[in-house]
Amino acid sequence: MPGAGEPRFRPRGGRAYAVEALVVAASVAEALATRVALTGWMLPTALVVACLLPLRWRFPRSVLLLALPTLTTGELWLPAMAALHALAASERSRRVAATGAAAVAVVSFVPWRGLGDYVWTVPETVLGVLLSGLLAVAPAALGRLARARRELAARLGELALSQERERRHAAEQAALRERERLARNVHDTAAHHLSLISLRCAELASAAGCDEYRRQAEALGELSRRAAADLRDTVHHLGPGLDRLHELLGPAGAVAVRLEVDGCPADVGHAVYRIVQEALTNARRHAPGAPGRGGRRGGVRRLAAEARGESGAVRPKGGPRGDRCVRSRGGG
Repeated sequence: MPGAGEPRFRPRGGRAYAVEALVVAASVAEALATRVALTGWMLPTALVVACLLPLRWRFPRSVLLLALPTLTTGELWLPAMAALHALAASERSRRVAATGAAAVAVVSFVPWRGLGDYVWTVPETVLGVLLSGLLAVAPAALGRLARARRELAARLGELALSQERERRHAAEQAALRERERLARNVHDTAAHHLSLISLRCAELASAAGCDEYRRQAEALGELSRRAAADLRDTVHHLGPGLDRLHELLGPAGAVAVRLEVDGCPADVGHAVYRIVQEALTNARRHAPGAPGRGGRRGGVRRLAAEARGESGAVRPKGGPRGDRCVRSRGGG
């Protein structure tokens, strides 16, 4: 029997069907060509076994047992050889294949039809051993060779898939290391300038001559510190989500904010945060001071965010980069 979980090998395709038809035709032709020497049950049995040979890949042991009686005629060889080849090619165990070969050798060696009157001379005995051994060993060896080739091809395919996975993983790791290197460089450079901006804003706030300028300077300093924090989170593969959306809407002048973030995946919340951030940036850039409205709708699996001004949806006029950013974040 095949190993646990191992599917039974069956030849498929037009070529396999042609080979099966050829084996059956050759076995039938052999039986008809020797029908003069076949008496009684021999010819009908030979024809039935020849017609059952296509089942040898599904039931190799049973077909071999049915084909062994044809060897007792001393005239028919093809059915047993074909069944033994299928047994050796299908079975994982070498012991099973060796047992089948031994059975074929023994049955073909013994002169069953003239056993009582047969004279056992040394030359004829040696010749019988050689012929029986060749009749048994050749099909079994070819079957084991076919099985070894299949197993080798399967292992080579698995090895190729494993190497492909390793190459893909190595490429992904190299790209990830490069992105991290670039992110660190950007963080180091941008964080330095943001720190200088924050310090400069603090100096302007302390030296401001009126409260309005002081508040503006303090607001700029707070924005620079928030930008540095966001940049640091991004470098460390973190990112703001819906729980921090009020940090965008508050400075934008929102007077009423209602958020429900329970059950929203982190990557979806981060994408919505960036979309709203881009929309607010476009609104400030292209429609400063104009009233607008924003909102979100959807559930855990699908969520939509929208920001509109008085004259319609806010769209950047300076180029398509903002649109591409929003589409990439939203999956559109």
